[in-house]
Amino acid sequence: MNRSPIQRMSAKRRAALAEAGNSNPYSTLTYGTWPDKSTGIARRPPSPTARPVYTGPDATTVALVIERDQGRCVRCGVEQTGERGWDWSVQHRRARGNGGTRRPDTNTAPNLILLCGSATTGCHGWVESEREAARPFGWAILSTDNPALKPIDHAVHGRVWLTGDGGWTTTEPAVGA
Repeated sequence: MNRSPIQRMSAKRRAALAEAGNSNPYSTLTYGTWPDKSTGIARRPPSPTARPVYTGPDATTVALVIERDQGRCVRCGVEQTGERGWDWSVQHRRARGNGGTRRPDTNTAPNLILLCGSATTGCHGWVESEREAARPFGWAILSTDNPALKPIDHAVHGRVWLTGDGGWTTTEPAVGA
């Protein structure tokens, strides 16, 4: 036998809810709720919206990368102008993965390059969609690779290793670097 919600709640419970200020003692949705002024129905307050955590490089590191790459796309060499994220991007050679990573060298200069386009256009789009083809050039590297130990074919500097201070070198670094 199905009983209505009114029949399932005891008279004592309904009286206690009414005494506590519940304008609808047939509803138990009063704890931690606030009334909707238009309907009078108790609703939960909206949960605070958490701001997404920015997991990208800081402005100083981005400036180092732009200076090192001379404001040019590392793949095609075209000078970059316009809006970041649309016309040009700072690309992670070793992908951060969804939601970022805790690896300390992720947002350092050796792991970052300047590319034209967005993640779906230009050289950035090509590197994102053709990671296997981009690996021999160093524009993309494996998640297990150390960016400072992987050379890159740079449109401006040639085949180089990127350094932590925002520079580059033609000398292969020692493995313990």
